[in-house]
Amino acid sequence: MQKLNGLKHFVAICASKNFSAAANDLGITQPALTQSIAKLEKQLDVTLFYRTTRPMTLTPYGELVLEYAQSLDQKTNNLLENLMAMKDGSGGVLRIGAGPDWIHEILPVAISRLQEEYPRIRINLTVALNNDLRMKLDRQEIDLFFASLTDENFNAAYKSRILLREKMHILAHADHIAHKGSPKTLEYLTRQEWALTGHDTFGRQLLRRLFSKHDVELPPPSVETNSVRAMINILRHSQNLGFLSRSHAEAYPEIIVVETNVTMPVREGGVVWRSDLPLSPLAENLIEKVHLWVSESDWAVD
Repeated sequence: MQKLNGLKHFVAICASKNFSAAANDLGITQPALTQSIAKLEKQLDVTLFYRTTRPMTLTPYGELVLEYAQSLDQKTNNLLENLMAMKDGSGGVLRIGAGPDWIHEILPVAISRLQEEYPRIRINLTVALNNDLRMKLDRQEIDLFFASLTDENFNAAYKSRILLREKMHILAHADHIAHKGSPKTLEYLTRQEWALTGHDTFGRQLLRRLFSKHDVELPPPSVETNSVRAMINILRHSQNLGFLSRSHAEAYPEIIVVETNVTMPVREGGVVWRSDLPLSPLAENLIEKVHLWVSESDWAVD
């Protein structure tokens, strides 16, 4: 592709409609300016000006070139503005991933607040479990993700920042027998039916550790799914037990916490990104909004 030389000089002449005035504005001699326009006309193989008219006017070819030059200037200005916005986090596109716990309130509120402050930003949100989010991050399909950090599979390839600590709970439908009587033992709960996410998911890992800590074997689930949303709906319409965060418990009034005689574990949640790719200013702005929302909440564990 040929580079068009002399467009800046051409636009200056169009603005002043006079070679001498344009040369003075550009800080060059009039012969140098005349030579620059002659080269541009030769390169394009067209005449740009009617030089015999007073004031000098554009030929149809010149009008087309001026339109192009002005659009190029506008694109350059837009590029510079967009680059500046990306640098300060007030613009650009952010591709984020999120575990199911994060889409009830935390991220919707944080994203809404961020876009109120910076209307030009664009967010692409993917919801999935940790394993899928890690794979998407590895393939650079997302820039970062929000998820539970108490996960056996994180390693030095990732960096993370803790943003919340939240108690986990065993949940069941409001009319489940486990809600009757005194707090339940883990041995009692092994005799119930369970709906759980997959073997290597964060929730399953944490529940196994809880049962193992008390020398009780976690029974295999009667329903296993790769979808937290599916598990929630199963709990809403069955007599299965499940294991979820408090934010889930509060989002669905028909499933409530099963009282037990053991202390429930706390999950650490936060943001994860690749060690070799630093966070952008826009990502940092979103993380700050998440941090502020969590600090305002009344359920996060200190």
